[in-house]
Amino acid sequence: MIYIITGTSSGIGKALAHFYLEKGEKVIGISRNNSITDDNFTHVMCDLSDKHQLHDLALLDLVSKDNFPIRLINNAGIIGDIKRSHELTLTHYVDMAMVNLVAPQYLCSYALSTFGFENVDTIVNITSGAAQRPVPSWGSYCATKAAMDIFAETLNEEIKELGKSTKIFNIAPGVVDTRMQEAIRGSGAQNFSGHQNFVDLKENNELRSPEEVAVLIDAFINEEHPEEEGVIWRI
Repeated sequence: MIYIITGTSSGIGKALAHFYLEKGEKVIGISRNNSITDDNFTHVMCDLSDKHQLHDLALLDLVSKDNFPIRLINNAGIIGDIKRSHELTLTHYVDMAMVNLVAPQYLCSYALSTFGFENVDTIVNITSGAAQRPVPSWGSYCATKAAMDIFAETLNEEIKELGKSTKIFNIAPGVVDTRMQEAIRGSGAQNFSGHQNFVDLKENNELRSPEEVAVLIDAFINEEHPEEEGVIWRI
């Protein structure tokens, strides 16, 4: 087994990488920066907001047949500027779309076309409850996560049409103590009407740790899930 995980420089991605490395699994981490050192870890530097770097991403030579099957975890995500939509820039919208939508879509396609359906066991995309409801000042985040959810459902239908067995799950892990949460708390009530709720979650120790979420994601992946219950899940 080999895990390809995006966003391994911090947060959930880093916790997942450490979790699988401690289990003796091989991990390829895709991120801009890296602080993980392990014989079973390979870091691939890539800024997912840069289409040229994404286009040049090459993983085939990093994976041998002995590593199969592959599990892809599209974890990397950004919330961008936390402001109302009329205050946002074109750069904000482009970066949000690239990191939260284009990159994970492309990596799904890349993994399946490069390694073959039969060698890609599971694809997990980290989504959010914000994909299911409007959150003022999070317009792009809500939109990109919602778009990724429908993409995953569509990809799942295509896989079934082809008679393949790759499993697709979009998992919302709840509110997790990451750098994204720091950005939310630093946004200020003037920019984000829900600001105080997130301050309270931190002060009341109600945030999940990335390490806890890594354990929950692994448990989820290794459980059986009825096909009729779909692709979108909260844990």
